[in-house]
Amino acid sequence: MHLRASKGDSVFKGDYTLSGDGQIEMALLYPGHRYTLVRMRLRVRGTTIGANNRLDVLKILTTGVNGTELGNWKGNILELVEDWEENETHDPDVPAVSHSRGLTPFVFVPFEEADTSVLNLPVEKMDYFVPG
Repeated sequence: MHLRASKGDSVFKGDYTLSGDGQIEMALLYPGHRYTLVRMRLRVRGTTIGANNRLDVLKILTTGVNGTELGNWKGNILELVEDWEENETHDPDVPAVSHSRGLTPFVFVPFEEADTSVLNLPVEKMDYFVPG
């Protein structure tokens, strides 16, 4: 997420930290008509011992960011928002929103299996998926 960010329009650069208890705090900023910050709290786990092949989404929060504040900031995004309250926004036109839908775990698929994995089937071909 941080070191391999692409110049493509659909890939955004973000920052993250991994705590000792296996939780990841991450933040990414995406531009648009107004800057919006996405903050996530994730938990690393595995389906077998040592696998670490799942990321459980614990929280997703979007909030507004003041463009002037960004222009003066030289650190990473996590340092900018570390003292913000959960419902704090710095742009009155973009309220802070805590998202509760779509919090299914991220599932890792080996790169060499990405083209053939059933997780990459189009919706009309996929019967169902139960994360675990």
